Amino acid sequence: MEQAMCGAGELAAERCSAQQCEDAISLLEAAFAGQPCNAELCHQIGICYSGACRRHSLVNLSMAAAYFGRALELVDTRGSGAVRARYLDSLGNARRAGHQAGEAQTLLEEAARIYRDLGMEEDWARTEYNLGNVCCELAGAGDPTSWERAVAHFAQALHVRTERDDPVRFAATAQNLGTAYRELPSGDRGDNLRHAIGCYSAAFRACVALHLAGRCADLHNNLGNAYLHLPDSPAAPCKNVKRALRHYARALRFRNKSSRPHDYAVTQFNRGQGYLLLAFCDSVPSSFLLVNEHLPLPWPAPHRTAAGAEPSTGGHQ
Repeated sequence: MEQAMCGAGELAAERCSAQQCEDAISLLEAAFAGQPCNAELCHQIGICYSGACRRHSLVNLSMAAAYFGRALELVDTRGSGAVRARYLDSLGNARRAGHQAGEAQTLLEEAARIYRDLGMEEDWARTEYNLGNVCCELAGAGDPTSWERAVAHFAQALHVRTERDDPVRFAATAQNLGTAYRELPSGDRGDNLRHAIGCYSAAFRACVALHLAGRCADLHNNLGNAYLHLPDSPAAPCKNVKRALRHYARALRFRNKSSRPHDYAVTQFNRGQGYLLLAFCDSVPSSFLLVNEHLPLPWPAPHRTAAGAEPSTGGHQ
């Protein structure tokens, strides 16, 4: 019986690799019915229902969370910490995808602690990155203190995700750290914006080296947003607004109406705010800072512009 279940799992893996995920789920559920205490099979069914491999007709986050939760119940907490962390990680990402950020945060924090204690640096950094994104979502839902936690999580991830060793993930993490600094309500506003500009610039440098033109355009938009609200010196009240406008113009080289209409509209909106500020700056310098304080914030690039949640490893091997 056990050998037959193993064979069903292998066949499911083949179907999944062939992008026949619906068939894979049927095979895995049949195997799990014969081995109801097999936590790994249960977790794998959750992976399939979550759409971690690819989007398909049976993606169901509630089903995924149910299987991940059952897998956790089947794992003895005194057993393999790495396995428990992986299951917590998967359930946390499913909760986040289902817009349950509070529950996701609790699950991912426990997973991160286990990964850290076991010295699993890559998994720990990925989970810290995902926690940063969860905190951004909590902040967007009305908890501004979550921006501070987002900054801390992204900064932790960058201890592992260096520009030299992992430039793609470094750029994604640095970009999101820049957005967290830009939105940070505590501390000195100018210092926070300068930190944001530093993060965006580092991410931009990595994306240039990787020839990621679209990502460079996103970062030009982000840099424009940061410069638009960076306080100027009284001697040069228009300097940062003009910098912002130059970045928006560069972003629009790739954010055009035909290929990226939403992003095009966002950047044009931000650009319009920049020209409004410039008009006040040029004609009434003494009023510039007052207008800047009360103008609505520019539309930021979505927090997932850099990258969304990164799932734990756990697909078919």
